[in-house]
Amino acid sequence: MSSRQQLYDLLESHWPAIDGLAAVWTEGVGVGEVARRLGADPGSATEVTLADLPVGFEGENIPGDHDGILLIGECGAWTLTLQLQWSDAVEPWALESLSRDGGRAIGVGWSGGSGHRVYYAQDADVVVNSAMTMIPAALSPYTEGLALEPDWEMPGAQGSPVAQMITTCLVIVGRVTGEEISAEWLRAPHTRYVIPGNA
Repeated sequence: MSSRQQLYDLLESHWPAIDGLAAVWTEGVGVGEVARRLGADPGSATEVTLADLPVGFEGENIPGDHDGILLIGECGAWTLTLQLQWSDAVEPWALESLSRDGGRAIGVGWSGGSGHRVYYAQDADVVVNSAMTMIPAALSPYTEGLALEPDWEMPGAQGSPVAQMITTCLVIVGRVTGEEISAEWLRAPHTRYVIPGNA
C-alpha cells in the first residue's frame, strides 16, 4: 500500500463502493443536531457499523432511489458524517447550516462524472468549494509538506493519482480537525439516518 494513498485505500477497504462518497466534519455540533440540520428523519436513527449499513433495510424500510443515507458519529472533537447515497451533506446550504453560529465544517466529495471537490465553511459562509486538483488558499496553513499529484498519466505501478489526491485532501482535513479518519472509526457503530428524498 502506497503511503501517498493510504487514507483512500483505508476507505476503500471498508467501503468498496467508493466510486461515490460525501464526507463532512462538523465542529461543535452533536450527532442528532447534525442529522437535523441535514434534514434527516429522526425516526430513522439506527446504530450500525459501516459494514452493516444495509441491516434493517428490508421490505417497506428499503430507502428509495432519491433518499440520502448518512452514517454520523463523533470523531474527536468534531462530528463526522459519511453520506453513502447522494451528496446533500456537502451542498452549500448544508455546509452553511452545519457551520452556523461560529462553527466550521470541512468536507470532501466525489461521484462518477462530477469531479472531486473539497469544501470548507466558517460561520455559515462557504469559503472553499474547489476541485481537489488545487489546494485552496483558505486551507494553505494546513498543507505544509503536502502536494497534489500533478502527473495524471503516471504508470499504474506507481499508484493512483486520484487516490493520492483524495488522500492528500483527507490529510488536510485531519490537520484542520486534529484527527484523521481511522480504521477504528470506520469499524465502530455510529448512527445511520435517512434523508427522505423527493421522488
